[in-house]
Amino acid sequence: MFTQYLSRLNDRLGKYARHHYLHLPTSANSTDLSTIFAAIEKNAEKKNGSVKRIKLGDKVTLFDVNAKEIITLVLVSPRNSNPERGRISCFSPLGRQLIGRMPGDVIEVKIFYRAEMFRVVRIEH
Repeated sequence: MFTQYLSRLNDRLGKYARHHYLHLPTSANSTDLSTIFAAIEKNAEKKNGSVKRIKLGDKVTLFDVNAKEIITLVLVSPRNSNPERGRISCFSPLGRQLIGRMPGDVIEVKIFYRAEMFRVVRIEH
C-alpha cells in the first residue's frame, strides 16, 4: 500500500514539476537574457526559405519522447504566455530551448533530476 502511495505521489510531483519548468516563465539573469536575444537575432539573420527555424510567434508541434504524446504550442513573449492554452513564454526553460531549432531536432529539458526529451515535428510560421 505504501508503495502505491509513493508511486502516486511521484506521478503527481512529476506532473507539477513538468508544468512549472516547461511552461512557467523563470527569472533569467542578464547572461540568460543575452543568450536568448542572441539566438532570436541569429535566427532572424538566417531567414531563408529552405530551412524553417523556430522563432517567436511560431506554432510548434513536438513529440514528447517520455510521455509518447504529441504537443502543439505557440512560442510567445512572457506577457502573452498562457500555458493552459498552449502559449508558452520564450523565457521558459522549454521556450529557450526551442528558439532556432528545426524539425527533427531533439531538445532535452531537465526537470529536477529528470530529463524530459522532445522532438520537433513541425513548425508553422
